[in-house]
Amino acid sequence: MTRVALVHDWLDRPMGGGERVLMELAGMFPEAPVYTLLFDPSRFEGGIDPRRVRTSWLQRLPRAVRTRPRSLLPLIPTAVEALDLSGYDLVISSSVAFVKNVLTPPGTLHISYCHSPMRFAWDYWPRYLDDMGAGPVRRLAVSALVSRIRLWDLAGAARVDRWITNSRTSAGRLRKYYRVTEVEVIHPPVDVAGLSRLAAATRGDHFVTLSTLTPYKRIDLAVRAFSAAGRRLVVVGDGPDRPRLERLAGPSVGFAGHVSDAERARLLSTARALVFPGEEDFGIAGVEALACGTPVVAYARGGLTEIVTPDRGGVLFDEQTVPALNRAVERLLDLDLARGRLVEEAGRFAAPRFRSEIRRVVEAAGAIPP
Repeated sequence: MTRVALVHDWLDRPMGGGERVLMELAGMFPEAPVYTLLFDPSRFEGGIDPRRVRTSWLQRLPRAVRTRPRSLLPLIPTAVEALDLSGYDLVISSSVAFVKNVLTPPGTLHISYCHSPMRFAWDYWPRYLDDMGAGPVRRLAVSALVSRIRLWDLAGAARVDRWITNSRTSAGRLRKYYRVTEVEVIHPPVDVAGLSRLAAATRGDHFVTLSTLTPYKRIDLAVRAFSAAGRRLVVVGDGPDRPRLERLAGPSVGFAGHVSDAERARLLSTARALVFPGEEDFGIAGVEALACGTPVVAYARGGLTEIVTPDRGGVLFDEQTVPALNRAVERLLDLDLARGRLVEEAGRFAAPRFRSEIRRVVEAAGAIPP
């Protein structure tokens, strides 16, 4: 019997696309333990059995330290490499940043589902420094630290045996930064069948943008555009950029913060459209919106171009400016998009397809017999 372990960066924050991939993998390999740097059981009630989770030594640090990711950065390489994965035939990492760099024994096959190279160190550098608003001394210290992290990241990437990623956009980044020659694109799973039951919901007058509120997500563009147009926008999510966004917002823009999965689905299914103002690695919320029968307005870069078929799934815009976004919204309102057709568009990303493709890669690698 093949002994399998799953690894994910952290499980101490609200569920996002990476965590949804992990949940699907955990369902595919129900006996596999889940290794992670940090774990907050309250975030995953009903999603994963806490008895399956194995945490790193970072879990023993005081909460005030554990909840400050930038403070943990110097410690993370040591914590990742200390995860004991001996005794497993197959390790599957779901990595948005760090855990693809785990150490595995010579006889262990490591398949990494890498959502993206760590963005702060690669394609978002040096904007990451600018967003911190740090002074000269701190900028120098952070630059030196990230330079070391980059070297560690390159060394860790060389230890991966098979690569999977979520979009052609992310595949391009893996080839660019890690010089990966072979990478399989398997889009993340979405419960299309479950969400499609909401496609008959009555539409409200609101639009939704759904994201972690950090500067590179460009939620500020949506806030400014909808404030200027006086259209109602609900911002779902939280993060360090929220105070600035609230200062930018006009009376037509509201902030919902973190919401439950049920409320997230309700907001999506009753919205006039989901708005993606930034460049995403994939953008799983775009598929969820389509599955609910809701169109998408998105910046025409990154993973959303693999989700949104123009004039069938929504509208793409080419410039990250207020006028360009508002023109895209106006164009969307002129389209007659049948909700059933939008659900069909989402069908390409259904969970059974994900499971089948993951199984195929694992079997082809010889880790599990067909």
